[in-house]
Amino acid sequence: MNKDEILAKSRKENENQDEMELEVFAKSGQKACAVGGIVCVLIIILQSIFKNSVDFSVWAVYLSMTGTMLLYKYIKLKKKHELIFGLMQLILAVVFLVFYILKLVG
Repeated sequence: MNKDEILAKSRKENENQDEMELEVFAKSGQKACAVGGIVCVLIIILQSIFKNSVDFSVWAVYLSMTGTMLLYKYIKLKKKHELIFGLMQLILAVVFLVFYILKLVG
C-alpha cells in the first residue's frame, strides 16, 4: 500500500467519527464503571446490614462488564495486563454467578 491508499483507508474507517467525541465516549465509560463499582459496594453494604446476606449477582454483572471491557482493550491494544485483569474479572464473575445460583436453589 502506498501513502495515498493508507490515508484513504484511514479516512474511510474514521468517517463520521469525531476524535473528541470518541475520547469523551471512552472517558464516560471509565467514569460509568467507577460509579457502577461504588453502587455495587453500597448495595452489598446495605444488603449486609439489613438482610444479613450478600447478593453475588451484583458483582457477577459488574465484573462481567468490566472484564469484557478489559479483554476488548487487550484485543485492540495488545497490552498484556489488560488480558490478565480481564480474565481475572471474568473468572470472578463466573464464580459469583455460581454462588448466586447456589444461593437461589439452596
